[in-house]
Amino acid sequence: MILRYVYKLLAVLICFVLVLFGINSLYFYYQEKPEADIPLPSLPIVLNETRLLVIAPHCDDETLGCAGIIRDVLAGGGQVMVVIMTNGDGFTFAAKEQFHRLFLTSSDYIRSGYARQDETFHALRWLGLTEKQIIFLGYPDRGLRAIWADNWNSSQPYRSRYTDSDHSPYNNSYQKEAPYAGEGVLANLGQVMSEFKPTLILSPHPADEHPDHSATWAFVAASFVRLSNSGMSPKPELYTYLVHRGDFPIPHGYRPEEVLLPPRPLQQSHNDQWKTYVLDSDNEYIKEQSIREYVSQLRVPIMSSLLNSFIRKNELFEEVHIPAVKQELSAVDLSSLDAWQNQEPILVTSRGVNPLGALEYRANIVDIEGATQNKTMWLRFHVPDFLKKRMRYHVSIVEFRILQSKLQREKKEFFFSAVDTNLPLDNIIRSQDDVIIKIPYPPQGLPDYFFIQVLTKDKFGAVSNHTVWQPAWIQAH
Repeated sequence: MILRYVYKLLAVLICFVLVLFGINSLYFYYQEKPEADIPLPSLPIVLNETRLLVIAPHCDDETLGCAGIIRDVLAGGGQVMVVIMTNGDGFTFAAKEQFHRLFLTSSDYIRSGYARQDETFHALRWLGLTEKQIIFLGYPDRGLRAIWADNWNSSQPYRSRYTDSDHSPYNNSYQKEAPYAGEGVLANLGQVMSEFKPTLILSPHPADEHPDHSATWAFVAASFVRLSNSGMSPKPELYTYLVHRGDFPIPHGYRPEEVLLPPRPLQQSHNDQWKTYVLDSDNEYIKEQSIREYVSQLRVPIMSSLLNSFIRKNELFEEVHIPAVKQELSAVDLSSLDAWQNQEPILVTSRGVNPLGALEYRANIVDIEGATQNKTMWLRFHVPDFLKKRMRYHVSIVEFRILQSKLQREKKEFFFSAVDTNLPLDNIIRSQDDVIIKIPYPPQGLPDYFFIQVLTKDKFGAVSNHTVWQPAWIQAH
């Protein structure tokens, strides 16, 4: 009798979870569903002097996002280099399918990494690339976010729970036995960019929900800003491509007659920056054959559906605009909201795909503005109904300063809410819908550029929303 009630209770709980999952899926499907017939401008036509650098977090992302444009650059007489950040050696489902065993060893994960490299060679051969045009950096799958944010120094490397290594175990990595540390990633990307001298760089989108993708964006953007500061001529253009976000691409699945369109929240927040790259029939066929080479991923149903979803009539890119934090005159009172009326936001946020964020959308940050004054940086966070909500906002700022041609990195973290903060009280001003933060700097002055990210957490500490890692220049000071 008791067992029967337990079964009934479990059945009710399962039904409840399935109903919630269905409601959640429908909500985000219609939130993310692109607006019909969006007139997107075309990416500029590829020229014979184009030097294209494609940077992908895992083996297959370069093909999903950029196969058509890679082939056209090569066909037009340009040059292409593809950089793969990780070997995708942390995908347990694919590794289990490959080795047919329940418990995997570190050696199995490394073998799966080599297998994915081989798939990349075969896939990119369809596009006209040789092995010499493919660079494997060998950094940890599912570890890039940690080494961007925390494990920066080579003296404190990240250890992969898959390969059980704190350095690249692959014999063909760009840097042999590269420590799993952020400074190494940035150095590798900087060296590749300096030697290859790209005119066009394609990187993962900052709003990609996969942590390896968003971290790759941050590394690429940091390298791009430093490269731009070096005076390289011509200055390369930077565009991004999206792979992971909710049900993107919508509609999902194998639909070769459809076109890729940006998710509605991303299109609305950056309307004028999205570009389409139309594929001719030859490119459509070649891209599909290239994707078919990723057998290890196609064996996994959820990944098979994702890969097939990128067999479309076009590719999709967003042009990157990196805003500048301007210097204000000493006479301007930045502690007053009136001083911020004409400031350009350094970050405009869009709706996330977190269900908690949907419930607390009015508590999310809408935009962030910045200004400098003497050796102080000011930040304004616009949060509708800020004082009415009991949310806590955790801010991370990764700063870069170039001193005597050497790059220095520092990280600042602080939090604030309507009732508490770990900042000195003199450095925070709260109002109904806004928070103004003052960050004084020591004698060496402000950084040359920085990245900012904000996590919104509820009273239980659960993350309901997060912004992208947004870079910003500091205007000459």
